Amino acid sequence: MDPSPRSVDPRLPLALLCAVQQQDTPPELLPDEHPRSFFPHRLGLSGVIEEQIRQFRRLARLRRGVDETQVEALLALVARRPDAGDVFAAAGRGLASLHFSGFMGVLRGVVRRLPMPLRRRAAVRALRTAQGAFLVATDLSVKPEPLEIRATDALSVRAGTDGAACQLYASLAASLLELSGAGPTTVVHPECQGRGDPRCVWRVQWGISEDGSAAELGGALND
Repeated sequence: MDPSPRSVDPRLPLALLCAVQQQDTPPELLPDEHPRSFFPHRLGLSGVIEEQIRQFRRLARLRRGVDETQVEALLALVARRPDAGDVFAAAGRGLASLHFSGFMGVLRGVVRRLPMPLRRRAAVRALRTAQGAFLVATDLSVKPEPLEIRATDALSVRAGTDGAACQLYASLAASLLELSGAGPTTVVHPECQGRGDPRCVWRVQWGISEDGSAAELGGALND
């Protein structure tokens, strides 16, 4: 018997559809021109997408979840696009911004005044919280050294995208860490269950620290 569908934070499909809408909106139009009149067949410009965006914004305000099967269908739909990588990357950045809205945005401003080791510790805690809310996996963990996110049966894999949707979570992790004041990072995805590996792994590669040396985490992230 299949397990009951799990609930997904509505900010995830909201960020995804906003990224689709942004990607499909041509930059060359004048402010008083409606893009749907010129590009009626672009998914992101359809009335259906606009209505879903309004719905997910309302659910986010009410703090109500979305059925995971609905989010899986959206991920699979986007994965079929030729520009899927760009859309997933933009959705990850948008989701990180949504995560830091409101009180979290105020807290981020405080954290960014801390010394770099404390900023990185706070950033990883934010990463754990966000991935727990958005990744929706059967087995999820964040390992400190090297900093890795590991998951089995992740939402991006269950969508049947052969790992394409996992780019969203790589972008989310990198954006969360940078917005938290941890400095620039690159997040790679060396193992993917959608490509036949036993689990998904996202590994953080830290950039250059403030003194110009390669960033080291040491034991600071073991908390």
